[in-house]
Amino acid sequence: MALALPQLSLAGAAGLLAALAVGLLGAALLLRPSGRAPVVLAAWPGLAWLYIQAIAAAAKGTPRKPRDAPAGGKAIQVMLARPVHFGHSRLRRYLGLAGFSEGTAGAVPLMYPVVEGFRLVIQCMVLPVFPFNVLGSVLARTRVVALRRVGAEEKLTYSCRVEPGYRTTAKGDTEVDLVLECRGAAPPAAAAAGGAAAPPGAAGSALVWRCVTTAIILSPRRNKGPKPAAGQEPAGAAADAAAAPTPLVIDTWKLGPDTGRRYGALNGDLNPIHLHALTSSLFGFKRPIAHALFLTGRAEASLRKAGLHPRYPLVLSADFKRPTLLPATLKCAWLGLAPGAATGAAAAGAGAAAPPSEAAVAAALGSAEGARFAVLTEDLGKEVLVGSVSCQPEAVKAALGEA
Repeated sequence: MALALPQLSLAGAAGLLAALAVGLLGAALLLRPSGRAPVVLAAWPGLAWLYIQAIAAAAKGTPRKPRDAPAGGKAIQVMLARPVHFGHSRLRRYLGLAGFSEGTAGAVPLMYPVVEGFRLVIQCMVLPVFPFNVLGSVLARTRVVALRRVGAEEKLTYSCRVEPGYRTTAKGDTEVDLVLECRGAAPPAAAAAGGAAAPPGAAGSALVWRCVTTAIILSPRRNKGPKPAAGQEPAGAAADAAAAPTPLVIDTWKLGPDTGRRYGALNGDLNPIHLHALTSSLFGFKRPIAHALFLTGRAEASLRKAGLHPRYPLVLSADFKRPTLLPATLKCAWLGLAPGAATGAAAAGAGAAAPPSEAAVAAALGSAEGARFAVLTEDLGKEVLVGSVSCQPEAVKAALGEA
């Protein structure tokens, strides 16, 4: 006897499929690693999966108020199980977007490994053990240590960890340090320079690159402080402006409204604040804002054109002062360096002065303070970020946390 099967309407079938998809998604979320132990991945996490986890984390809410965050949190670590090559298409698109028109002679830029590895940063922040909602978070500062030149054809092993110490700011927000590390081939006698335990299969490898980025988890109850009266500057602003070195503009950037989406497609950071005015407005930004790490990478490209020749090991640091609403026009400048002799190719961009001599940049690079730079608003009136590059051994050791 033939078995009669129930007939489903199109709407009924769609509903059944939707219920099945929700069930599978729920099961996957329940079975995902909690993050209480180091998470070892066989390959890069997919972007779709990362943002499913982010939405799930946002939906369940933040279990702990940022202002009540403990001084020491739980250690969170995610790593790749084996070394991987750089994505050549991704690297090529990054070089074009960040302004490396002259290439990098077979090496990757200082700020490029974070483009590849930021997917691990996101994975750390969407694990159940991470106590905050990552959506809408912003970056406060970054510090990159490159122990040697990294070739574009190398294979590196990536790992990321959340430092187990959260800090509450005066405004009630929470600062979290995210440490991304790359290990590569090293001579047998070379020792890994600090950091967490090497990932599985990394025997004989050494730390070659580290980035410590501080994220700010915004509190919905943040203390914004009193606004100064019209025409009145905040306390100390005039003194700070007077003490600031005169910027030597070396480049002008025209950033389009899609800059955040284009960079986010490369590094996986599709935070709503970077995508569109409709999504950024949900977090208090009238227009999408540029990625701070992208601005740092764009500055690196401008500095290389204006006399910066990296000497390893070195440390690049940047403090992020204010968000950049897109589209925008920004200026990149050296700080504390005098212009060099003008030549036919002296100006690196529209409105730029002749860059300083390479000898002057090299001298600054070898100092404790380092070669200082800034990204400024078009009228030069406000700092977007300020940073420095130094190859002084003591500065590198301090950045690595060594005595």
